[in-house]
Amino acid sequence: MTLYDDVKGCYFNVPMTGDVIEDVKRVCTANQATHAYLWRHLLNVANEAKRLAKRFDLDEDAAFTAGLLHDIGGLIPNEQRIALAELLGIAVLAEERAVPMLLHGKFSAYFAADIFGITSSEILSAITYHTTLHANATDLEKVVCLADKIKWDGEGTPPYLLDLLQAFNLSLDIATQFFIDYLYNSDLLVMHPWLIEAHDFYDDKVLR
Repeated sequence: MTLYDDVKGCYFNVPMTGDVIEDVKRVCTANQATHAYLWRHLLNVANEAKRLAKRFDLDEDAAFTAGLLHDIGGLIPNEQRIALAELLGIAVLAEERAVPMLLHGKFSAYFAADIFGITSSEILSAITYHTTLHANATDLEKVVCLADKIKWDGEGTPPYLLDLLQAFNLSLDIATQFFIDYLYNSDLLVMHPWLIEAHDFYDDKVLR
């Protein structure tokens, strides 16, 4: 038995149907005691990602699926994340060692493929990068990231929400640039290299 066997037995020990919506719901229900918010958050983000995908003429089903699975890696406790990542061959950056929460996107993508059978590289990438994005992000990655920020799992209304929603009226890239700048200038525990890449990518661009 490996740590991953223990993780699957503890957090994903439900009968799988092959229907990703039903299977994610079953996993969330099984973990209701410790993650009561998770199903509602995943479904909210999935629906928002689909809405944004329609608005910007992207693959709505891909956006929904990525949104539905983007935080499934959050089931893994912080104290297990470094060891599990190393066991699974997931690269761990210094910033992720300092703040293991930052690994949840990588875990979410891994579980999406290994447990839920997602094979699309575009969907898996959107899941992986949903927290910070990275340089030259795809439109699907942008939509899933920003859907997560619109339907955040914090208390109350996000302080950036009105400005973000207004930025969408200009373009998807302007909305993305707005949020990357906001996040980059926030009081973060660490500055993830992907966020720096994303910020630098947009820093010298004049968008319309």
